[in-house]
Amino acid sequence: MTTSAGKFTRRSFCAASAGLATMGFSRLADAAEGDAPEMITQIAKFKLNLEKEAEGVAALQELCAAVEKDEPGVLVYICHRSSKNPDELVFFEVYKDQEALKAHGRTPHMAKMQKSFAMLFRPPLEVTRLDRVGGFARS
Repeated sequence: MTTSAGKFTRRSFCAASAGLATMGFSRLADAAEGDAPEMITQIAKFKLNLEKEAEGVAALQELCAAVEKDEPGVLVYICHRSSKNPDELVFFEVYKDQEALKAHGRTPHMAKMQKSFAMLFRPPLEVTRLDRVGGFARS
């Protein structure tokens, strides 16, 4: 959970805890201050099929890695798993703008996830758009 310099980082935590509580990444600190009005923030909620738990967690890890690698317009993409109810999943997502959100839905990794969604996860898929009230992000 620490870097070679011994410093704890969010990325090292996410990597160490993938499959336990959270996985994903944040580029929010790198976003330009003026981009905030165009940013799209949303949460997506759905359930993990616990009979396919290992496959589902692996698919989520693969998805998060592909989004981080291939989608620079996705500023935050973090999947949380409830510690109280291990089948509950919540994605916190921040997109640079509407085009980044649209592009995300057209990627090969999202198409792959959509094909396996019914087997690995349980509906409903609930997506809620959020309006920023205030706050900050630290890197």
